Amino acid sequence: MIERTDEAGDRLTELVDEVFRLSDALARAGDAIVAEEGLSASRWRTLGAITAGPLSVAEIARRRGMRRQSASESVAQLEAAGLVIRTPDPRDARAPRVSLTAAGRETLRRIRPRRKAWAAHTARIATVEELTAAVGLARRLRAELEAAER
Repeated sequence: MIERTDEAGDRLTELVDEVFRLSDALARAGDAIVAEEGLSASRWRTLGAITAGPLSVAEIARRRGMRRQSASESVAQLEAAGLVIRTPDPRDARAPRVSLTAAGRETLRRIRPRRKAWAAHTARIATVEELTAAVGLARRLRAELEAAER
């Protein structure tokens, strides 16, 4: 077990503040990456959530850490643009499944090189080890917070 101290709590508070600012900066970067596709970072995140297969709006929201209402609005906008389609779920008629259309898959294919270039450029500020440690810490913090919600 890791010892808890006032200093650790102070550093965690500082980290939370930075993560909020980072989240805003990442959303702006995402908006820039997908702007030429007429998307926002939020709609891109929604598309990304269903790349492995159809999900309900609630599942998209959980997978992407979004409010259900935000996910629902994104799905409606993406559906209007022809990038996703809703189909009935035979197990739950109240929660249709959302899946990518051919146009949605093509849009993600066009975005991929821009995302990869952005990630490679942005990652230059840290070592692979530092990034790996940051991902691990973020996952542990999220797991702790999610466990506390139960």
